[in-house]
Amino acid sequence: MTEQNKTQHNNTSKDNQEKNTTLFFIIASVILSVFVIYLLYSVLDKTGIIAFDNEEQVKPKNVQQLIQVEVLNGCGVAGIGDGLTDVLRAKGIDVVKTGNYRSFDVDNTFIVDRMGKTETANRVADSLNLDKRFIITEKNKNLFLDLTIVIGKDYKNYFQKSGS
Repeated sequence: MTEQNKTQHNNTSKDNQEKNTTLFFIIASVILSVFVIYLLYSVLDKTGIIAFDNEEQVKPKNVQQLIQVEVLNGCGVAGIGDGLTDVLRAKGIDVVKTGNYRSFDVDNTFIVDRMGKTETANRVADSLNLDKRFIITEKNKNLFLDLTIVIGKDYKNYFQKSGS
């Protein structure tokens, strides 16, 4: 090879190397830009600043369906817990447990607020027409429910026994 050919070959090699490097940076810049745009879109979408969904978010129609209660029989009348359970479920309240109270000599039906959410207890009391004086707060987050309803001998004021 002559000296001129070597120089020309080196120049061509350098030109190709520069073109390859430039092409690499262009491709890397495009990929990085697409990634940054995607991240930005994700952040804006999650924070609610932009929303491309035309679907409206479905909210529960009856907020009471989020209320979880246990029903305890405190009057000794068989089937009374099932009667109140039916009434509560018809109102969209989730009855997660039924059983007997520690005694059957409860005169007045009462509600025990287990989470310190008096608004929730008031809504349930209103739905049963129960006097709010019969709501007590006794927080116990280990129960994993909102309210305990203890049925007293005055149950006929609030609902009828199942099957009657």
